[in-house]
Amino acid sequence: LAGLLTLAAYTDPWLVAAVVVVVQLLVALAPIPIGHDEHINAPRFATVVGAGLIATALSMWPDVLEGADGSSAKVFGHADNGMLAAIMPAIVVGVFLALATQMLRTDGRGNLVATTSYAVALSVFAALTVGWIGAVKSFGDAEVVAVGAAGVAAGMLVWLLPIDRWVCGSGAMVAGAAAGVAVVLNVDTVMTWVLGVALGSTAALFAVLGQLLGRYWSEGHTHPAAAWGLPGAASIALAAPIVYIAGQLIGAPGL
Repeated sequence: LAGLLTLAAYTDPWLVAAVVVVVQLLVALAPIPIGHDEHINAPRFATVVGAGLIATALSMWPDVLEGADGSSAKVFGHADNGMLAAIMPAIVVGVFLALATQMLRTDGRGNLVATTSYAVALSVFAALTVGWIGAVKSFGDAEVVAVGAAGVAAGMLVWLLPIDRWVCGSGAMVAGAAAGVAVVLNVDTVMTWVLGVALGSTAALFAVLGQLLGRYWSEGHTHPAAAWGLPGAASIALAAPIVYIAGQLIGAPGL
């Protein structure tokens, strides 16, 4: 996924949006939460897909949120390249869709709070993925996506090692920093090695957190195929805001 995002960033922002939609679908296909009876009805697909598509659309067309001339929404929409402006409406849509799908349940609506919270939480993850779109549309362009994706990929390679988790987590951050610097030094970019270290290590850290969250939510499923996509998608989603912020920091003193 990190490699696809990088290739897409160097090709066209629309391809980045396409990869982001794929990640959102992986989030939407997350397995149902395991309860005491292992048969919890947790409708979530439509909620997550709806929130994700709204976030993606608003990221590609932030002018939709401009509002009337002189309104604060217009200034806000231009200031953040669509990423921040897109997330809040997407989360609101996710909440309303989650409540609507719960109302349509005909099974007695057991575990109502848990299943609603699960759908809303997945919607937030789907919305966060548009940070990659905001990053490629920022001053950092494709290069900041490449650095962030390299940090994620390098961190995940170290995280896969069958050794102590604390050692793997620390090593993942070091590997992410090294990968970030390597990309900065080998591509034509205005980014400095300091920002490469910061972005690479932080992206790796949040990718590890995504793995932990995804695997924790998937616990209890006897077949590994039931949860193969969520950890990877969660890693990409959590790293997205970090890459976006890095794209906004390019040119700041010392970075």
